[in-house]
Amino acid sequence: MRLVPGGRDLDRESGGGLKVKLLIAFVVVAAAGAIVANLLLLGSAAANDAPVGRLSPRAHLPAAPHWTVRPTTGRPHDDHADD
Repeated sequence: MRLVPGGRDLDRESGGGLKVKLLIAFVVVAAAGAIVANLLLLGSAAANDAPVGRLSPRAHLPAAPHWTVRPTTGRPHDDHADD
């Protein structure tokens, strides 16, 4: 066992550095794989011009209740209650 001036074990520190490097390499490879997969999926989705589903608003909404009071002019003064 070799000690450095701070009293730490020199042999133990070298093994920890390898583990950190392997962890960083694993994270980098995983991130690169995720980026490549996203680019491939986006590329295949963008190549298809066919519409997906019916992208229009609903036409058959129920009528508002009879007690609903709607503003007649300007913006409603509700202190942004629904924001």
